[in-house]
Amino acid sequence: MSAPLSILDYRQPVEFRIGEVIVRSWTILSRHFLTFVILVGIAELLPLVLNLYFVSGREVTTVTDIQVWPILIGLLTYILAEFAHAIVIFAAFQDLRGRPVNAGESMGQGVARLFPILVASVLVGLLVFMGMLLCLIPGLIALTAMAVVVPACVVERLGPIESMSRSADLTTGHRWPILGVAFAWGVIVIVVTIAIAAAMQGTSSLATQILTWIWQVLSGSFTAVYSAILYHDLRAVREGIGIDEIASVFD
Repeated sequence: MSAPLSILDYRQPVEFRIGEVIVRSWTILSRHFLTFVILVGIAELLPLVLNLYFVSGREVTTVTDIQVWPILIGLLTYILAEFAHAIVIFAAFQDLRGRPVNAGESMGQGVARLFPILVASVLVGLLVFMGMLLCLIPGLIALTAMAVVVPACVVERLGPIESMSRSADLTTGHRWPILGVAFAWGVIVIVVTIAIAAAMQGTSSLATQILTWIWQVLSGSFTAVYSAILYHDLRAVREGIGIDEIASVFD
C-alpha cells in the first residue's frame, strides 16, 4: 500500500492530472460549501430579485418591460457572475495556503479585480465567437486556451490581454483533457437546467426561477473552484513552484 500524500504533494503535483484537479476541487468546495455558496448566492441574488419583480412579478405592458429590463438584468447577471467567480477563486487560494477563508477579504479582492476581469471576459467571448464562426475547431481551441484567464487575472493581477496570453501559455500541452472536462461539465449544467424546467412544469414561475438560481449558484461555485485548482496545478507543473510562491502577491 502506498503512503498517503503529504500536504506538499497535495498542493504541488509532480505532473498534471485532470482527474486530480476535479477531485481536489470538490474537496475544497465541500470543505467550505456553505461559505462559497453564500458568497456566490449573495453576488447573484440581485438579478434574481429584479427578474422576479420587473419581468415575472407584474404585467408586461410597456416596451421597457419587454426589451429594456431583460437586457439590463442579463447584463447585471453577467457582471455579478464574474464577480462571484473572482471571489471564490481568491477564497480557494486561501484554502490551498492553509489560511482561513474570509468572506469580506474575498469580496474585496473580487471588487479590486472586477474591471480587468470583465474586459478579459468580453475579449475571450469575442475570440471564441469568431473562432466558432470560422469553424467549430478554432472556437473550441480558443475556449480551452482561455480556461484560466480569470485566475491569472485575480492571482497575478494581470491586465486583460496579459491574462489571456498567460492562460494560453499555461494550458499549452494540456488542452485536450481540459476541453474534455469543460465539455462534460457543460453538458451536465445544460441537462440539469433542462431537467429543472421540465420537472417544474405546471408549477409557479417563482418556484422554477428560484430552483434554477440555486442550481446556478451551486454550479458556479464548483466552476470557480475548479478554475482556481486548474490554474494552480498548471503553474505548479510548468514552473515547479508551490502555492505560497503563486499566491505571494496577496501578502
